Amino acid sequence: MPAFPTPGQYREAVQFPETAFVDPELQQATPEVDVLGLPWAISGAFATVFVLQGRARRWAVRCFHAPVPDLAERYRVLARHLERHPSLPFVDFAFQEDGIRVDDRTWPLLKMDWAEGVPLNRFVAEHLDEPEVLACLIEAWVALLKRLEGAGMAHGDLQHGNVLVAQESDRLKLTLVDYDAVYVPALRGRKSPELGHRNYQHPDRSEADFGPWIDRFPALVIYTALQALRHRPELGRRYPLDEALLFRAGDFYAPDRSPLFQELVGLEPIRPLVTLLRQACHLEPEQVPSLAEVHEGAVKAEPVQTRRRRPRRQPEATRGRFERAWLPGVLGTGALGAGLTLAVGLTAGVAVWGLGGLAMLGAALAHYRRLPIVRRRRRLRRELAFFDRLLERLHRQLDRIDVERRTFLAQQQTLRARRLEELREEALYDRLKYHFIDEAAQFEGLSHKVVIRLKAAGIRNAYQATPERVARARQLSDETRARVNLWRAGLVARYRDELPDRLSPAEELRLERYVHQRLARFEEERQRLFERMQVQQTERAQVAQRLATLPPLTFAHYLAYLLRWRPLPSPESAPAPPVPPPPSVVHTAPPAVSVALDEDRPWWEQAG
Repeated sequence: MPAFPTPGQYREAVQFPETAFVDPELQQATPEVDVLGLPWAISGAFATVFVLQGRARRWAVRCFHAPVPDLAERYRVLARHLERHPSLPFVDFAFQEDGIRVDDRTWPLLKMDWAEGVPLNRFVAEHLDEPEVLACLIEAWVALLKRLEGAGMAHGDLQHGNVLVAQESDRLKLTLVDYDAVYVPALRGRKSPELGHRNYQHPDRSEADFGPWIDRFPALVIYTALQALRHRPELGRRYPLDEALLFRAGDFYAPDRSPLFQELVGLEPIRPLVTLLRQACHLEPEQVPSLAEVHEGAVKAEPVQTRRRRPRRQPEATRGRFERAWLPGVLGTGALGAGLTLAVGLTAGVAVWGLGGLAMLGAALAHYRRLPIVRRRRRLRRELAFFDRLLERLHRQLDRIDVERRTFLAQQQTLRARRLEELREEALYDRLKYHFIDEAAQFEGLSHKVVIRLKAAGIRNAYQATPERVARARQLSDETRARVNLWRAGLVARYRDELPDRLSPAEELRLERYVHQRLARFEEERQRLFERMQVQQTERAQVAQRLATLPPLTFAHYLAYLLRWRPLPSPESAPAPPVPPPPSVVHTAPPAVSVALDEDRPWWEQAG
């Protein structure tokens, strides 16, 4: 399958909605633009979002730059489910299989009604010192999750950017956006197309974890963060709210060694809640309690261990039911095989040993794959692969910008020649437009009848009498057309010395300004990509470090554990998450170019 367009390619196409979109409403809409005059784009892992203003409505258009499995079918079943639950906080949308044209190919898009509101993290940052507002937000959050679970569905990627908050009189309205990973009952048995924002999801979640319960852990994370910020607003200034609400992915991998968890446990009003979240990090995603149960106090947390203990061999009493029963099962299978060998024969015994052994190994393998430490390593490896793909895509975009920049620099002479040709054509027009076509009757071999036929073809003066237009005139012989062309060529030759042969100083200055603006745009795009790559590389390094320090657990080691020969390593031996940087560290973007450029217009009409 051909590679999906890049965000930059979508951006170039959306500049001209009348040719880019198939939808008539989008064709007549106007994209919102940035300071460079280019369509404003919000790029994520799977899609780029553009905002378009129509005559009476506003839309958010999601253009995908990575494939999502069964995308069209997922949106169809979601639409049918929302028809039965119209009060849920989702906006109207329409999935279009062939919605946007890029390079002579059509690609899918999602057309969504624009949702009013600000992202959750920004709303919280703006109201840190208003605990009563955060209390209302908490109640609205609990109510939203209760409605979702009541409808038997889950969003699949609850995070600050996908929750919009709007104030309506005396209440807060929450709206969910980005529906690529939504679960509805019709998708039961499928795998999740994505795992959601890593700063909100359970550390052991995999593609197989896809059900109405997948929102429970991120809902609990957001709930805990809101409660913590309500009681201690200064946390929002020490733990930046840019890419998370307090918690980061590293906090969930090693909660007992997380500085944030250690600090929140000391906050008396929310200590049980923080303990419950810490324990949820060690449960399987499906075992996390619902937010309604937590909010109503139906779930109690275990006491907090205030003193760190040295790791020790896992006692027999803490083994699960399967782990306690596996060794007796193996011994029982062996005894049964031996008994059948003595009573019936060797064939029966070998059959029992073989089938029983395979069954026990299969059960052990299935249970091994669901161990938290195994699932955690698998998720970390997937995160590394995701960052590798993302960085590779960013490198390709950077290479494309470099190629375009070199091509542009090599075309300066072409730009100069094109402008000079334009100026010569303008000067020629100023001279030939006053030689009316009636003068052609004075040329040898051209009659008044020929002039009438040229006028009928829309040719009124010598400038309009180009060979191409004369060739389209009717009822003219080839000889007559040649004489008309000779008449015009004589006039062109008369004025050739009066046409400019170089650009004026003002035109040269205008070209220099245009080149400067284009180079500034290339540099701005390069800088934006560099900054994004730096962020992704930093996060990848943290994931790689976490994977490298997470103790390995092979299947052979697990079998030895089942046979009571070796203990299991603890996931808590992962490194502690890094302390967040002070809020005074601010990354500033490069200065924006103040003049917007339109690639569909010549440079001399833009640079002033």
